Amino acid sequence: MYERYPASLRMKRVILQNGHFNENEYKCQVITYNSEEESIYLLTGDNELPLFSLDALYECTLKTETEEILCEGVIKERYFNKLGRIVVLYVRNGFYKNPVN
Repeated sequence: MYERYPASLRMKRVILQNGHFNENEYKCQVITYNSEEESIYLLTGDNELPLFSLDALYECTLKTETEEILCEGVIKERYFNKLGRIVVLYVRNGFYKNPVN
């Protein structure tokens, strides 16, 4: 459904009380979306996996030709395989659409 779309991840809130808040926005690409698990598999490119906290709430923006699709979620997995560096974002609050001008 969202495969191969560009995406960006941005930390919205740290879950741990003394956790580190990262203000950077990371460019990614959607590998696949699993609607049963409500999870998005993202290829992070050259970004190192420890940059993505497992103790934070993220906003993910998927960019299509006609709209931006936003969702919020937490990263439950991050790993390296033959495709590259992967993070798995579990969607918490569904998807919101913004038209692109």
